[in-house]
Amino acid sequence: MRNETLPPVLEDYRRQIESVKAGGLALAAQMTPQQMLERPAVGAWSAVEILDHMRLTVEQYLFAMDAAMDGAVKIGVHNLEPRYGWVWKLFLKMMEPPVKRRFRVPKAFEPGVRPDVATTVKGFAAAHDGLIERIHRAAEYDLEKVKVVSPASSMIKPPLGCAILAMAAHGRRHLWQARQLPGAELPG
Repeated sequence: MRNETLPPVLEDYRRQIESVKAGGLALAAQMTPQQMLERPAVGAWSAVEILDHMRLTVEQYLFAMDAAMDGAVKIGVHNLEPRYGWVWKLFLKMMEPPVKRRFRVPKAFEPGVRPDVATTVKGFAAAHDGLIERIHRAAEYDLEKVKVVSPASSMIKPPLGCAILAMAAHGRRHLWQARQLPGAELPG
């Protein structure tokens, strides 16, 4: 169910995701398709690979969020500010740019081999639109108590709200990475 107005906390989450989506689309708009495909170094990702990784990650989390909400009890629209534990706060902090620590990318989140630029950009936007839909749906659930099983590891089960924030932090992290590429002159 899509609510017209979101509780303030979810409105903030929605704005963060909209900002990531806008940043990715701005990246694609200001670079030529050839620039999008160029890798800055052997083993480094091109801009289109970064967007493809972001798309894949969000898509996988959409399924996980749906499963979590499908199995949870609705509590009605609420305005409570969630409190995530220190472990989740640390996790979110580690995801934010500038990148200080690199993480191994799970196989399911690896970008395709030379993904098509137009298809990837369209999929990136659609995945983030899907995430915004989940934010609207999340308004009826407890953002702290509903647990999302991470597609990366079934042992990682962040609260629903934290999973949404992780997608925003993950997006900012990779947009920061993309800003380091030749030809990418996005505002910070």
